[in-house]
Amino acid sequence: MLNKKGNRKSILDSMMLAAIFIATAYWILDSILNIFFFNKYNIIAELIGADLYNIYIRVVVLCLFIIFGSHAQASINRFKKTQKSLMEGEERYRTLFEYNPIETITVDHDARVTGYNLAKTNSGDKVPQIGDIMYKDYAGKHNINMYNELMECIRSNISKEFPEQKYNGNFLYIRIAPFSKGAIITALNITKQKQLQTQLQQAQKMDAISTLAGGIAHQFNNILSGITGNTELLQIEYEGDKKIKEFSERLFGLTRRMTGLTSQLLAYARGGKYQERQLSVCQLVEETLPLIKHSINRSIKVVTDLKKDIPIIKADATQLQMVFSAVMSNASEAIEESGSIRVAVQKKDVDAKYAMRHPGLKVGQYVRLTVEDDGKGLDKESKERIFEPFYSTKLQGRGLGMAASYGAIINHGGWIEIDSEPGKGAVVSIYLPVSADTEEIVLRGEKEVAEISKGKGTILIIDDEEEVLETSLLALEHLGYRVLTAKTGMEAISIVETAGKDIDLAILDIGLPDIRGDIVCQRIQELQPKIKVVVSTGYMVEDITDDLKIKAQSFIQKPFSMSEMAMKLKDALSDK
Repeated sequence: MLNKKGNRKSILDSMMLAAIFIATAYWILDSILNIFFFNKYNIIAELIGADLYNIYIRVVVLCLFIIFGSHAQASINRFKKTQKSLMEGEERYRTLFEYNPIETITVDHDARVTGYNLAKTNSGDKVPQIGDIMYKDYAGKHNINMYNELMECIRSNISKEFPEQKYNGNFLYIRIAPFSKGAIITALNITKQKQLQTQLQQAQKMDAISTLAGGIAHQFNNILSGITGNTELLQIEYEGDKKIKEFSERLFGLTRRMTGLTSQLLAYARGGKYQERQLSVCQLVEETLPLIKHSINRSIKVVTDLKKDIPIIKADATQLQMVFSAVMSNASEAIEESGSIRVAVQKKDVDAKYAMRHPGLKVGQYVRLTVEDDGKGLDKESKERIFEPFYSTKLQGRGLGMAASYGAIINHGGWIEIDSEPGKGAVVSIYLPVSADTEEIVLRGEKEVAEISKGKGTILIIDDEEEVLETSLLALEHLGYRVLTAKTGMEAISIVETAGKDIDLAILDIGLPDIRGDIVCQRIQELQPKIKVVVSTGYMVEDITDDLKIKAQSFIQKPFSMSEMAMKLKDALSDK
């Protein structure tokens, strides 16, 4: 309001001063002319004592000048206001243009560059020269003819958008907006969004695969339980028969291998859950090589150098196996024809001097796993970018990828690096910190078989797999137990309701078709609190719900041997 009043006063003062000045000048000039033409010599009388007619004429002229001055002043004010608004608008446009976070380029009607903003200048990419023809002299490599698209936009005066234009390894969202002097081109880098979208799709795909893998592994473990149990019963039935024993041992060896494979499937199905344990890198390499052998060209020789005195590390075995598989896959694909891959595991003491040359390492003891190949090697750019997400030297990347391998090793407190030159192969070195805990690591398949302990009491087996049910029935009867069986949760609850007082322990498979295992466990313990529950599962024991872990007395993972089952039953029944 104060500004408006000030403007009005300024305008009014200007008009009044102009009117007074013009009126005074006219009055004096008219008086002088009267004296000159009409021989009047009294100038004072002429100025102040003119007749009424002259006064009337002078007043009319004065009013006309005031009106003219008012309109002139108003026009000048409007012009100044408009000019100020234009200057402010231009300044706003210039500020918006310069500081717009999206790269922006302006072109004329001939597609020649007339300007670009700070975002383009600071992007790190090559900037255009003023006068360059857009999409010809500058930024010409696109998957479509962007120059023709630009000229079409300028001619038709219709905006266009290009959501996913690939340029210099990036994905750009390009928009062309024509205006009176040409067109404005904006380019938004959507590479990160594209990567996140790809990661989300990959996560969804892996989630579906994990569910499928878990289900397959569970079914395999059920079948393996039947094979293992029947093989043990066969050994017992024909004890002393050397041929039966020989064939049985072969079957046990095969089931152990299959158990290892299903364990791998279950580990992959865990969907990224991080489970650290003490492990031997040498043992991990020995276990993993047979699993990935099919993916390595037969003309490539794999040579291992695995020392016996290597310390134990603490790590997630599944993640390290995936890292090792990814590195071996890359090494294999780098060898175009025949060649060799050398795998070595060594103890490495990192001192301050060595750590300075390898910035990712700290002073301490490490286990170093190296994979060296005779492949084509990497150039400087590829070596620098090898650990970037989505970067691949192959036409189509697959597997875990070096970026994910890098992340997994860093999460373990380790370090991964690559040394390579074109034509000289590559050496990938993985450093993993030595664990303070040096407990002995024993393979599942190499455990010594404990003496089978017989017992007494009534056992209720709850499992929907008929083969597992029958095999377990025979095995438990051989161990001296009285056995009841149920194929569903409802059948088990019904048996507990009628004969619960006689039941000492229930072996419960959590994957029942009608009722969840934790609900069956809870219902059994509500009906008969004295009944012990041993949970049997084809999934990993780590994946059993916390609620069920609290309710059950013990857990056993399929496939299990008679000695393992006998030991679990003995421990559970003796726990009063």
